[in-house]
This record gives sequence, C-alpha cells and structure tokens, in this order.
Amino acid sequence: MKHLVTAGMLGAMIAAGSMMSMSANADEMMDNQTVQDRQMLMDGIGGAMGTLGCYLKGKCDLPDPVVRNLANGIAYAATVAPSAFQPKTPDATVKTTATDKVWSDWDDFANRFPELKEAALAMASAAGDKSAMGAAMGNLGKSCKGCHDEYRSK
Repeated sequence: MKHLVTAGMLGAMIAAGSMMSMSANADEMMDNQTVQDRQMLMDGIGGAMGTLGCYLKGKCDLPDPVVRNLANGIAYAATVAPSAFQPKTPDATVKTTATDKVWSDWDDFANRFPELKEAALAMASAAGDKSAMGAAMGNLGKSCKGCHDEYRSK
C-alpha cells in the first residue's frame, strides 16, 4: 500500500510538472508571437521609410497616391504601436532590439508615437511637392531616430 501511495504521489508530481511546463511553453509562445507582431509593425514602418527615402533621393518613382499611402501607413502604425508594445513579454525567446526601458519609461516611450503620427501625416499631405516632402521626411526621420536612440539596442 505504501508503494502505491508513493507511486500515486510521484505520478501527481510528474503530471503537475508537465502542466507547469506546458503553461510555461504557452506563455513563451504567446510572448514570442507578441514580439513578432511588434517586429512586423516596426518593419512596416522601416519599409515605408526606405521606400519614401528612395523616392526622395530620385532612385525610384512613385505616384503621389502611393507616397500618401506609405506615409499614412506609418501614421496608422504609430496609432497602434503603443497597444502593441504595452504587454510586457518576459517569457519571449525571440531576439528583439527593444530594450527593457520601453516598459520602465513607458510614458515617455508611448508619448513619442503621436509625434511620429503627426510627422507621417505631414509627409502624406506634402505628397507631390518634393521640397515640402524633404522637410517632412527630415522630421519623420528625427522622430524615428529619437525613439531608436532611447529604446532600441544597437
């Protein structure tokens, strides 16, 4: 009987350990997906910035509506970015360039996105006027750089 009780307790401990492991794996998977979603959002901004830069340097040609769409896409990403970054992801194993300062200095980090949105909307409204777009791109780039300097690891 003693062996039966011991075996039952051992079985319960193994089952509990397996469930804890499954829970930890689920947390890791959820956190990894959250990090990957953030990365796609930021990659979208980077891709739009690169394409706008290509256009402004005269290396590629884009119709004005495409320029507006790219800039408006950045503005939209700036609108949703705070909610994408808000959940902390302590169990993520995906490599990220976001520093922990994002969450420790949350108010400053989150308050940078409205500036990015405004700069992107100014770029969208300047579409068709390369001179005005150049100035708008400068402001947009400063907004990106300011955040990267503070909250992105090198």
